[in-house]
Amino acid sequence: MAVMFDWLRKKLLSPSPLSKWSVRFRDGVIVTSDGGGDERTLPLCELRRVVVATYDSGPWGADVVFLLYSTDADPVGIFPLEADGRDNFVKWMGCQPGFNDRELAKAMGSTRIARFDVLVIEPNGS
Repeated sequence: MAVMFDWLRKKLLSPSPLSKWSVRFRDGVIVTSDGGGDERTLPLCELRRVVVATYDSGPWGADVVFLLYSTDADPVGIFPLEADGRDNFVKWMGCQPGFNDRELAKAMGSTRIARFDVLVIEPNGS
């Protein structure tokens, strides 16, 4: 029985590999990293949309990711909810025109596969 509790304690206390991911602001650029050396950058002036994608993997899997879009169809940056720097990113995003706090709240409470547009920036900055 003690062996089982030791295993469970180690499992619960070990950091998630998702916490190695990060999102940062550097010289007018958003920098996302997977913690394994792959960095992607997006100049703030090119950011057009932030989507929160949710999945139904529940408490045992990664079920929330942030997708950063420019004008391209595919995301330019991605980071999970557990990423280092996420709180600063959400705080920054909350100050931007086009931020939708209700969509973010719905995303955080979602238990299904869904996408939520939490920030939409018009090309002219309005």
